[in-house]
Amino acid sequence: MAVNPTYPGVYVQEVPSGVRTIVGVSTSITLFVGRTKFGPMNTPVRLNNYSDFSRIFGDDNTAADTARYVKLFFQNGGSDCYVTRIAHGAVQSSVTLLNEAGAAALVLTAKNPGTLGDTIRAAVTYRGQYPEATFNLEVFRWVIDSRGQKTKVDREEWNNLTMDPALPTYAPTFLSQKSALVNAAEPGAAAAIGPGFSLSGRAVPTDPADVPTFKTAWAALFGSTQTANTFQISVDGNPFVPVDLKPIVISALSGGSLAAIKTALAGAIQARITAALTANGISAAPVTVELAAGPTPVAAGETTKLRFISGAPGPAFKDIRIISAASPAQDVAANLMLGEANGGTEVGAYASRRPAPTGVTLLASDPAALAMFEGLLQNQVKSIQLDHFDATGTLVPFTVNVDLQNLPSPGPQRMWNDASYVPPGAPPLKTGYRGLREKLSKIRDAINTQQANTPTSFFWKAEVWGSRLAILNQLGDDNALAPLATAPTNLFPAAPPRQLAANVRFYSLGPGGLAGSQTPGSAGNDGTRPLQSDYLAAYTICDKQIDLFNLLVLPPDHDAMATPLEQLWSDASSFCASRRAFLIMDPPDAWTTSQQATSNVDALRIGLVKDFSALYFPRLQVVENGRQVTVGPAGAMAGLYARIDSNRGVWKAPAGIEADIRGVMGLDQRFSDAENGQMNPVGINNLRVFPDGVVSWGARTMAGADAFGSEYKYVPIRRVALFMEESLYRGLKWVVFEPNDTALWSQIRLNVGAFMHDLFRKGAFQGDKPQDAYFVKCDAETTTQNDRDLGIVNIWVGFAPLKPAEFVILYLQQIAGQVQT
Repeated sequence: MAVNPTYPGVYVQEVPSGVRTIVGVSTSITLFVGRTKFGPMNTPVRLNNYSDFSRIFGDDNTAADTARYVKLFFQNGGSDCYVTRIAHGAVQSSVTLLNEAGAAALVLTAKNPGTLGDTIRAAVTYRGQYPEATFNLEVFRWVIDSRGQKTKVDREEWNNLTMDPALPTYAPTFLSQKSALVNAAEPGAAAAIGPGFSLSGRAVPTDPADVPTFKTAWAALFGSTQTANTFQISVDGNPFVPVDLKPIVISALSGGSLAAIKTALAGAIQARITAALTANGISAAPVTVELAAGPTPVAAGETTKLRFISGAPGPAFKDIRIISAASPAQDVAANLMLGEANGGTEVGAYASRRPAPTGVTLLASDPAALAMFEGLLQNQVKSIQLDHFDATGTLVPFTVNVDLQNLPSPGPQRMWNDASYVPPGAPPLKTGYRGLREKLSKIRDAINTQQANTPTSFFWKAEVWGSRLAILNQLGDDNALAPLATAPTNLFPAAPPRQLAANVRFYSLGPGGLAGSQTPGSAGNDGTRPLQSDYLAAYTICDKQIDLFNLLVLPPDHDAMATPLEQLWSDASSFCASRRAFLIMDPPDAWTTSQQATSNVDALRIGLVKDFSALYFPRLQVVENGRQVTVGPAGAMAGLYARIDSNRGVWKAPAGIEADIRGVMGLDQRFSDAENGQMNPVGINNLRVFPDGVVSWGARTMAGADAFGSEYKYVPIRRVALFMEESLYRGLKWVVFEPNDTALWSQIRLNVGAFMHDLFRKGAFQGDKPQDAYFVKCDAETTTQNDRDLGIVNIWVGFAPLKPAEFVILYLQQIAGQVQT
């Protein structure tokens, strides 16, 4: 920015120096493409150690040698690689979860193809702040540990999921993006949504023939003479808005019949909500209020509860949330039991689309389920029958007794009766949904106490989710259902309502799920040997997703019908040439002698980009689980390349005494100096056994046969050129769109020259002086006026490569004694 001096003083301005440091790129990032036991398919995964590979892809070598190659890569000095899993026709495991009505709700599909997906299990719970709107999902895999026991691994837990597409925790999208185990999707025909609503937990006794008493009962809760008349409401995720019911004079409501009074009272409350929302700029969120029927009381008559319903049919259905007023002295939500925290029930508009919870659950607040609780006396003892292991390990029924509340005389009390008599000194009764949740908590505590007392034989635990009771199996088959006996003293009747749902312990991906709220899914399949087209598809994906790799290795497949590696080298080398990478090749399995190698090596060069590839022979011997295994040398050589690059530089040939191969026991073939002398001139790099170990004893590219006379005869020369090309390609991008004139040319010479001089100082080039080792030319001679008119700037960079001392010749001469004359 130009300085515009306006006052006397000192002005400071930073001026660009024109120096843009060119940083050398990595030289030994290796890409492995082949079959693995499991892991992401057709997705390059970057790894920095073998433990990461084993965790993500497994260490099984049944299908291919990929695990062996990657292990040898890290053992020999490699530190950075990509692995791309490929296979032909692999299939992902899946399962369809059903909702509580038995309709398809959520399709879970294993993230990665393969039979491993069949070991994935899922559990659904409704525990959370809004148990009738959201759900939680636990996902994990079963494995058999060293003791032969099933153990959970890779466990994930996702809370507060929803089936509302407008929310950030919409399960299909959220799971597909976040989970490492599963993708999720809604089925084609999803269940219809319903109006979201908030239902009061307070059931007010109502006599249809006594309207004045009805008015008095409601006036006592929030009439104009009361001080606690305020609650807060949120519709469709909007901010909570306070609603004051004090302006409603219940005694002044007109209407002769009870139905008319109910309508008038609901309308008055609805008007107050609408006014509060409108005053806060929330006008597009209609709320309907009704006085709904509650549970039947002890005396003749009925009960009434408040219900707040959202929206209109269709996508306009929204969720409603109610909380207490900011000031406890003015709060009416607690008295009316509005909102989950106060004992009410809030059902989400998309709740019907949730997958059913696993285990045994009872939605006790549902009118059909409440019938079971209406007749419960507060001093009754009820029982629940669940399985239990006896002393011999046999599975037998076991009865858990639940003392609902043993009150002293004068008599039993019913949980829904607001007017119940409480003897002096007895704890106060909890009525409405608070009373319901109190009873559910007693059932929960009785089951959990039994589990705590006999943890090895009684394997059930219980939880309360709002107005739901959940009994969860902690041991046994994934498809196990809890047996609920129907003896006279049992809590659950012989014909339990639909809301009492016995579901499986865990949902199973694949065909293993046989009962409960799931449709058995499709089995995973590891796929078969990759075809040539699968390799080509992998190259396309890697080209898009990998920023930089330097070496390519193709671990051989073990299928008898697998595509021979000889047919893959052409495409692989072309891919390397397009990415300035280098292909390391294994010898064909048929090669066992130097004669076979020298006679057939030319066949491998057909279609090959020869100076971008190198072949190593023979194969290596490693020991696994006490047995000797033959493995190709490419993976170990990639690690060796990395080690030499790190210790000496990419200009040092990955061969010689210091280029020992680690993690191996020997070679499957040994060759003499004479045999080595036959193979080296035709570009076959030998691995040799010397006193200090197995070493790489060759450094020629596939263009390195003496007959070719290639300037890229040697591996280090080609790799140095690739290193310089990639580094300069990335380091000169700033030049694009700069003014093409002498100032630019000068900056280019400065920055490229600094990069080349740094390599010269490190010993990358021949020559004792910089002018003998490299040159950088960019001026009017390299870039003519015509080039400038076409938008072209030409940069010439030359270097004098270091060629390996492949043949060390010693001339020995005896010094003859002089003959004296």
